[in-house]
Amino acid sequence: MQFESIVIRVFDADFMLLDLFFTCAWVVILYKKGYIKPILFGLMGITINFTIDYGLWYSVMGIRIVEGLPIWMSPFAFFVYFSITYGVMQYSYVQVMFTNKPDQPELEKRERIQMSVLFFGGWLLIAYLSVLAPINDIEVTVIRIMNQQRIIEVFVVVVEFALLGLLAHKHKFGINWRTVRYIFFVGFFVHFSMEITLYLPGIRQSSVFDLIFNSLVEFNMGAPILYLMLNLMVPHLEKRKTRSNVF
Repeated sequence: MQFESIVIRVFDADFMLLDLFFTCAWVVILYKKGYIKPILFGLMGITINFTIDYGLWYSVMGIRIVEGLPIWMSPFAFFVYFSITYGVMQYSYVQVMFTNKPDQPELEKRERIQMSVLFFGGWLLIAYLSVLAPINDIEVTVIRIMNQQRIIEVFVVVVEFALLGLLAHKHKFGINWRTVRYIFFVGFFVHFSMEITLYLPGIRQSSVFDLIFNSLVEFNMGAPILYLMLNLMVPHLEKRKTRSNVF
């Protein structure tokens, strides 16, 4: 397998403004629909992405490279932006897809479809707007050099889904094989949406192999954990809080 890869994206500076605008609109829509927990997970995603992208990959390992930033933006500020948009969007979207509404199955299905269309369509729209609209054409290049990290990513995905498979086999916590397949699909779709909406307008400069590999693996390193956090940890904490309030 081709583990060594250089993942590149080249975009105009106006893409960052459009990206932030769409992220704000996304949060407002989530709030109006009552998806408070997904919003909170989105905020958590900011911290996780910033720690990895800026703290580890850029500052320590040097496998993140940023070139061509406007004079008014430092690398630190860029990674704050980078972490806000992808952290909020991806983590909150996944938790929308993992939110169960057992008393309203039709509403649950309809909202999952609606939010998926908005998620994918919004990213595709802002990518093409940035390419076609001459708002700010300063070119920013972001590079990620991946080699041994890919082996680690595959290992993490295998271990996490093996754990889910074990829980499904033991019929623990209401997890079955359908749940495991669904978690994998959501993890695939959330990252595929990012990759393909950058690839089609020419922002993402990578091979088809990289697109497929990243889509299958990268967010699926966290999808099982996010599912368990939302559906096991959060209800447990809510019960503890309710009991403490009673006594």
